[in-house]
This record gives sequence, structure tokens and C-alpha cells, in this order.
Amino acid sequence: MRSKRLSQLISGLAHGSRTSLTSDPEIFGISLDSRSTKPGDLFVAIRGHKSDGHAYIPTAIEKGVVAIVVEDPSVEAMENIPVIQVEDVRKAFADLACALYDNPTRELFTVGVTGTKGKSSVCHYSAAALGMRETKLINTITNALEREVEQTTPEAATIQRLAFDAVQAGKKNLVLEVSAHALAQERARGVDFDVAVFTNLSHDHFDYFSSRDAYLDAKLKLFKELKSSGLALIRYDDPVSAEVQKSTRAQVLRYGLDSNADIRAEIKEMNAEGTSIKIHTPSGTFSARLHLPGQFYVENALAAVGVGLRAGIDQKELKARLESVTHIEGRFERYATEQGFAVVIDFAHSPDSLEKVIKTLKLFYPRVITVFGCGGDSDRAKRPQMGKISGQLSAYTIITNDNPKYEEPSEILSEIESGMDGIDAQYEVIEDRWLAIDRALALAKPGDVVLIAGKGHERKQVFSNREIEFNDREYLIDRGHLKA
Repeated sequence: MRSKRLSQLISGLAHGSRTSLTSDPEIFGISLDSRSTKPGDLFVAIRGHKSDGHAYIPTAIEKGVVAIVVEDPSVEAMENIPVIQVEDVRKAFADLACALYDNPTRELFTVGVTGTKGKSSVCHYSAAALGMRETKLINTITNALEREVEQTTPEAATIQRLAFDAVQAGKKNLVLEVSAHALAQERARGVDFDVAVFTNLSHDHFDYFSSRDAYLDAKLKLFKELKSSGLALIRYDDPVSAEVQKSTRAQVLRYGLDSNADIRAEIKEMNAEGTSIKIHTPSGTFSARLHLPGQFYVENALAAVGVGLRAGIDQKELKARLESVTHIEGRFERYATEQGFAVVIDFAHSPDSLEKVIKTLKLFYPRVITVFGCGGDSDRAKRPQMGKISGQLSAYTIITNDNPKYEEPSEILSEIESGMDGIDAQYEVIEDRWLAIDRALALAKPGDVVLIAGKGHERKQVFSNREIEFNDREYLIDRGHLKA
């Protein structure tokens, strides 16, 4: 078990303003959630979006914490429990985590991926490009399925612990999906990135960020703090790509389908089973067959090409590794049914991502039947936008629950439905997601495709008073629509 004396951890703390060391306990972990605090932990009281950790100090003490970090100067030292008061508790939390685990990302080739959409896919392709066995992958999918972590990017202590474990296991690389929330909350502080990838910027998370500019500023933080010896990979044709490029001191390579991009691709053939491309890089040209169809997966794979080349992977090996990616859970999972229509499960939960996946499906199928909803306690402005997009592009839309959380489901559905006003849309509203999926399958005819969007890899559906086990793919298997 990893441990250090408190004096060792705080010796390099840049943001300490008052230390009251009544003792020098051994620290075995760092926690900011009193519910998961263990004996021997250092408890960090963070003022969060919905609650203040200072209010849970008594609970943390009852659970056996041996020291406390706070922002509130009125918190006094207690017998045998030192209190460290800092100016910025989130920065301190990240610095302490780095100190506890001896900055493990300095020993790994570390890649950070940010953007509104495509992050998980770029992470997966990048891990494949670097070699799955040699790479630790921390992204939305692995967090949910392997660690039961709901966040896209875990808290700083978890990142540092996982990186430390990767070093101990002999891994060479770390690929980390970095959300705007994580950047704003200093979760990736202290991570020694060798490569930073920017995918795009579109409408999302405006419930948390006050404006588009605030959202972009959070994303830019990854590139502003990237070391000069690092590499910034930026999607060529995104409207904010020039701003991203200006923000960094690192070397920049741009990727995309544009002929002026540094890493670019020509699409030779595309169908529902995948895309054949010719890839041009500063060090040469090679061809590959991607098993995930659509222009956006080509762009995501190009970012991974840049990652692989930076790590010294040769083109022959890169081709083989890209072609080894046959499936990314919850990302354009395509299945054939015995009835002659297809089913696609995709995590698309923003206006831009929903539009792109429907437009891609329309290239291959005469009719797209879309089932989707929007999550509760999140950006309300995107709901009518997504309703309008599906109404205009889909042959038929079924609006249903996603994760309502603490909102009234019917109100979320009504806000989505408002986007159908004024357009000639064929749709219905079915609150129960199980029944909505059943209805879509009943409507489908041979040659059609049913798109089930929004939840992708997720294993639970969250309501205000309960959580239920629910996964779109597993439900289809249980109902006999798909084979396990």
C-alpha cells in the first residue's frame, strides 16, 4: 500500500497558506468524498458544484482521517488531526496526489484527449496505436465498465493512482480522456502530457459553463499548459482550431480530410461495414481499412495516427493496429437482425453528434428510425435542437427517457418535442425506454436501421429516487432481438 508522511506531502505544496502540524501522520490515501473516506486518509474539503466538503469534516473524522486540507481559514486544528489551509484546494488536491504517487506520468508516454465529441473513440484508437497491452486507458467507457466511475475524467487522486499502478505493471503509455469539467476543476493538474489532442468544439455543457467562450477556455487549458517539447494534434477544419493552435507553445500538427492538413486521409470506399482510406503523413503514406464507418471515425483515427507516429510506431504497425479496432462499446455498434433491418447503438448525446450519426446512417439505409432522449440536470438548451435534428433527418423519431436524474421525465420529453414544432416530422413520445425500443423495432422493415442513441455503453438508468440496471444492447439480447 502506498503511503507517505504528511510532512513529505505538503513540503512542495505551492498553495499552502497556513499549516498547523500537531502531528505528522502517515497518509495512505487522499479523499475528497467523505462517503468513501478510509482510516489513514488525508481528507480534502472541496467546495463543489452542489455541496461544500467543509460540512463533511466531522463525518470524515469519524471515519478515521488523520489530516485535513481546507480553504476555510476558520477551521482550527484538532487534537492529533493537523489542518492545512490553502488558497486553492483543488490545485492542492492535485499536487498532493502527485506527491503521494511520485508523479508517475513522468515515466509514461502520456496522451490527453479533449473536445466535445469523439474523445472516447480517439482515446481507444490511440491506445490501439500505442499497443493495447502496453497502454493504460482512462476514458468514459473504461471508467464506467471497469471502475464504476461515472466521470469522463476521474478525480486527480484516481488519475495518479492508476498511472502509478500502470508504471508498476510495466506499462509504457497512458491515454487519458480529459473533459472540460476536469480541466476547470484541476483534475489533470500535474499530469505530464507528451501529446494533447483537440477533436472539436460544439454545443454541450452550457449548464455548467456560462458561455461558449468559458467552455472553450476550459479546453484550451490543456494546450496552454502543454510543455514546449510536447505535441498538439488539432483537427484542421474545426472553427476554433486557430485559437487552439495560438494557445500552445508545443509543436502543432493538424489532422483531417482537408488537403492542407499535416495528417490527412482520402476516403476510397465507405459502407455500413467500414471505410477504406489512404493516409498521408509527414513521414509517408499508407492505406488502412477502418471497421467503424463514417467521416468522423476517419478523423478520430487520424488523430491516433499522429499519436502513434509521435511515439515512434512505424506505418506498417500503425496500419495493423488501426485495423485491429473492430468494436468500441457504445460507439456505432452495428448489429443485423433476423428480420432484415439493422440496429445501431451510439452514445450520441449532443446536437452535433446526433446529426452526424443520423447523416452517416442515411448514406447506407433508406429509412432511419431514431430512439433518443436527453439527460436530466444538464444542458437544457440542446434538447429542442436535438428534437429538430432528429425530426428533420429521421424517417421516424421516438422520444424517450435517457437518465432523467432529478428532473421530471415528462418535462424533458416536452422540451425535446418542442423542437419538432414547425417541421414535418413523424414522431411519437414514449417515456419508458424499454417500450420505446420495442416500438422502434416493431416499426422497422427490411433494409431500415434503428438508431438507439444517447446511452451507449451505460449500464444504468438514473431517476430521482432510484437507479435501475439498463443497457441498450443487453436489453435487445434479453428480448431476443440480438444474439449474445
